[in-house]
Amino acid sequence: MNFMHTGSLQVSQLRLINEIATSGSLTEAAERVGLTQPAASHALARLRQQLNDPLFVRTSSGMRPTPYGARLASSVRTALEALNGAFERHTDFEPSTSRRSFNLYISDNGQLVVLPRLLARLKEVAPHVKIRARAFPPKALHAALESGDVDLAVGSFTGLVAGFKQKRLFRESYLCVVRRNHPLFKDGMTPEAFAAAPHAIADEAGLAHELLDRWLNKHGVQREVKLSVPQFMVLPMVIASSDLLVLMSSRVADQFAKVLPLKLLEPPLKLPSFDIRLFWHERYHDDPANRWLRSVFVELFSDLLPVATGT
Repeated sequence: MNFMHTGSLQVSQLRLINEIATSGSLTEAAERVGLTQPAASHALARLRQQLNDPLFVRTSSGMRPTPYGARLASSVRTALEALNGAFERHTDFEPSTSRRSFNLYISDNGQLVVLPRLLARLKEVAPHVKIRARAFPPKALHAALESGDVDLAVGSFTGLVAGFKQKRLFRESYLCVVRRNHPLFKDGMTPEAFAAAPHAIADEAGLAHELLDRWLNKHGVQREVKLSVPQFMVLPMVIASSDLLVLMSSRVADQFAKVLPLKLLEPPLKLPSFDIRLFWHERYHDDPANRWLRSVFVELFSDLLPVATGT
């Protein structure tokens, strides 16, 4: 087909070509496309003029394509199949049979809370779906979400604003975590014990824990930081065999307290809580696969109950 003609062709004309080639009847083709017979005759006449070929001629066995018409009909059929396939992929996502791989931005401590429940649910409803958790990049967190390289981000962020949508999952708070037999906390938490204990922190710049440090400094809360590590997950093992204290998100603390000799205590002053949210770029708001995964997160993690202390 000469490209100089294709720009003025309409989908209804392409469907008419396909239906005439399939049925051999202009009347039947018109009915399938949703045109009256006169309108179909006019459309065919216009196509013949546009493409400078009869396309279909009447024979004793119905409307049959010219050689050019046959080549055109074959190309049109392929194009319509591709177009229909594209629309089907947009409207349908079947988790039970999908082999889709989803990429998530989620912190290491967030992985501890989210991944076990998420994988358990996927085993039930989407056994072939794969999850790849990725560390936050030091810069341009938004770029991979914009491009679609990463599907969702889970956490507490302040920089994902323009072009992004979000959904609150649950409210998170801080707990103090010490080893189970820590001598300063044998009778529970006090402001004096909090100030006297050596502290450990994870240097996770840009996340909620950095905001916590700013809040403590603003309110004149002094703590002696004896240990700073680049990632959070090593801290619980260190805490279990030392006299260090760490402020930790409650759900992560609860997970570690189940397997390590740790004690969870309320802080001696009310610390700011923070929301854990789901973030995605607006380009993928209506994508069926993205929408389905978001629904799984909302079902699993919306409004989780607070964690009990005194462990």
